[in-house]
Amino acid sequence: MVIRDLKTPCTRCNGSGRMPGLPNLGINQINASGMCPHCQGRGFLLTELGQDLIDLLRPFVEEWINGRPDGARTAPRTAPTGKS
Repeated sequence: MVIRDLKTPCTRCNGSGRMPGLPNLGINQINASGMCPHCQGRGFLLTELGQDLIDLLRPFVEEWINGRPDGARTAPRTAPTGKS
């Protein structure tokens, strides 16, 4: 599996994530934020495999960010004293 299996460049902004104007009825309107509305400024879109991977990992990352639900934490490591 390689990165291109997980994401593809946005076709509207050509992978830059930026769009100076938004086409509306053939006239470009000013895009104040400058972000591409199609990819939300990321410059890429997830493939189905990429979205599946995100959905699989999301609960584990949220648990890691919020701490373990059972309150168990590993003991902090201490520096070696140099004595044997």
